[in-house]
Amino acid sequence: MADCKLYYFNAKARAELTRYAYAFKGVSYEDIRFDDTNLKFEEFKSKTPFGSAPVLEVDGVMFAQSMAIARYVAREVGLNGANSLENLKIDMILDALYSDLFPLIINVFQGQTDEIKAAAKTKAVESIQKTFGNLETLVSGDYFLGSDASLADLAVFNLVNDVLPLLGLNMDEYTKISKIVASLRENENIKSHLENRPKTDA
Repeated sequence: MADCKLYYFNAKARAELTRYAYAFKGVSYEDIRFDDTNLKFEEFKSKTPFGSAPVLEVDGVMFAQSMAIARYVAREVGLNGANSLENLKIDMILDALYSDLFPLIINVFQGQTDEIKAAAKTKAVESIQKTFGNLETLVSGDYFLGSDASLADLAVFNLVNDVLPLLGLNMDEYTKISKIVASLRENENIKSHLENRPKTDA
């Protein structure tokens, strides 16, 4: 397997899905986090394709865009589907979560007044509840693709475990999704990752 280094800030945010993919499959990589002393992003970003993070360095070549990175890693470690239709289902779920919901969630925390934040939260919660209702119908057995977890399952886990608690949301009413989350939380590799990762707010 290629020599990979994942560069991001000391946060979960847009890099945690890739970290989960590596962790779940027990594949080693370098998790490199920017800080104000050893590795400053402002000094590093000129090396990146678009001046942004996360960046995955593969055998010395830099690649950007969080979802492109996550999908690449999923293919490399075996978290993609068995055929094109299964991969289409994974991509559909990823887009629903990260293209549709993530921007709405980010808006909640970027609002400049309490009134704007409250309105943004109402809109986000409505969309989250609708999307999770739809996701419930897409679960096929233990996971979205049957008996084996894929990147789609880790994506839902990422949202439920790391993001939605910031909004004070409990997703227990979505029983099939909750079973996926519980199963992944008990996975030994994921459990180790959760216990050993740096403690961050976001």
